[in-house]
Amino acid sequence: MQIIDTHVHCGSIGTFDLKLKDVLRLMQNNCVDIAVISGIDNAEFYDEHFERHSLDANTKLLEKIRGYDNLYMQYWIRPKFENMTEEIASFILNNRDKICGLKIHPFTSSMCINDNRIKPYLEFADKNKLTVSVHTATGYNCECRYLAELCGNYPNADFVAVHMDLMTDHTEAVKYVNEIPNLYGDVSWITYSDYKNLEVDEEKIVFGSDIPINMETEYQFYKEYFINKEKEVKLLYNNAKRIFLDKRKF
Repeated sequence: MQIIDTHVHCGSIGTFDLKLKDVLRLMQNNCVDIAVISGIDNAEFYDEHFERHSLDANTKLLEKIRGYDNLYMQYWIRPKFENMTEEIASFILNNRDKICGLKIHPFTSSMCINDNRIKPYLEFADKNKLTVSVHTATGYNCECRYLAELCGNYPNADFVAVHMDLMTDHTEAVKYVNEIPNLYGDVSWITYSDYKNLEVDEEKIVFGSDIPINMETEYQFYKEYFINKEKEVKLLYNNAKRIFLDKRKF
């Protein structure tokens, strides 16, 4: 049985320097077969990098993963500093073999997911049936409820509530995941025992780790998921394959 990690990072910004070789090493050492990567270079909380363009970093990430059959990516957007453009749209659509969708981080972009500056990206995702991963957490207008409120406006897109409200007991986020057809959750920074107590729909949850932010300790946090992989096929593989990999166009 294969394991897909839908929440992996690569790139450099601020104090972070996350190298692809470390991602590959951690995957190999922990029997993770497939990764969906987003580039942290586009995080917008470092205002001195306002001159960065999302295409530059996303192009570099695509070039890094192009030679690996088991690596895919999401396009990390920068709605605080740039608008959705035809150039961005063309880049994504012309590389759908490797690009699974969009990554949106409301905290680092200092805006709620319902901000009008994000709307053109969501309309693009809906038109092209993309999967959109959205950081959710308590505070800073990052709560899952804001994401839940707009999923119905974009029925052709699938959304993943990353962390299912980080730093909470996750019960409110799980309620939305269970109720909304195109909203999924990931288990990043949720222990296996906590996950088993959440009563989340087994068809609506994917595995994500957030590696390699804390390097060696990270996959150790998820070791119980891996120990139980034979009975967690939907979580660790099937659901992610359906909403991330199977929707790609060639």
